[in-house]
Amino acid sequence: MGDDQQTLPLYEKVRRDILEGIESGKYAIGSFLPTEPELMALHGVSRITLRRAISELCEDGRLERQQGRGTVVMPPKVRQTLVSLSGFSETMDGLGHKAGHVILARHDRPDAPAIRQDLGAQALICFERLLQDNGRPMTLEKLWFDAARFPDVVEPVGRGESFFTALREKAGIVPAHAERQIDVGFASPSERLILGVSAAQPVYRIKKIVMDAEGRPLALSHLMTPSHLVTYTIRN
Repeated sequence: MGDDQQTLPLYEKVRRDILEGIESGKYAIGSFLPTEPELMALHGVSRITLRRAISELCEDGRLERQQGRGTVVMPPKVRQTLVSLSGFSETMDGLGHKAGHVILARHDRPDAPAIRQDLGAQALICFERLLQDNGRPMTLEKLWFDAARFPDVVEPVGRGESFFTALREKAGIVPAHAERQIDVGFASPSERLILGVSAAQPVYRIKKIVMDAEGRPLALSHLMTPSHLVTYTIRN
C-alpha cells in the first residue's frame, strides 16, 4: 500500500474499495450491495464509517439508497456538453447507449399562449415524453413545436421516434443554434413516481429552445433530469 493510501481517512479507503468493486464488476450495475453488517465485517469498520463512504458514493451517483430494499449500484453519469446540438438519441448513440422515447401524453393545440408566441406557431402541439437510457428512466420532457410548419414530423414523434431525426428526414432541417436556461429544484410527487427518485433528490430543470440557421425557433422543450444521472459540461 502506498504512502497516500496509508494517510487516507478510513471512510475514504472504504469508498475507494467499494468503487473499485463497482468498476471491476464485482458489484454489477443494477445489483444491490451486501448488507451493512456484511460490509462492516468485510472492511473492518464501524457503521458510521461505512455510511459516510456509501453517502459519498450516493452523492457521486454511483450508488442509490432505496428505502426498505438496500443500496443499488448505478451506472456512471451520462456526460453531456451544453453547447452540443445533438438530440437525446444522438447523444446516447454516441455513448454506445440505447435511447428510448416513451410517449406519456399528446396535446393538440394546448393552451400555452406564451410558448405559441415564442415559437410563432399556428398549430402548437405538445408531447410529454419519458426519455430512457438503456431502458432506465432518465428525463421527463415536454416538447412543443408547430404542427402546421412540420406536419410530417408529428406522427414519427408520436410513435416514439427522435424529434431531431424526424425533423431532418421529414422536413430537411438540421438545428443550428440552441439556448438553454438551467435551474435546480426538486421533482413533484407525480414526477418522482415516473422517474423513481426520492423527494430529497435534486433535479435539473432546463428550458431549451432550438433554432434553425436563420434564427427561427424550431422547438421548445422543458426537460427535467435527476442530478445524479448526468454531468453537464460547458465548452467554449
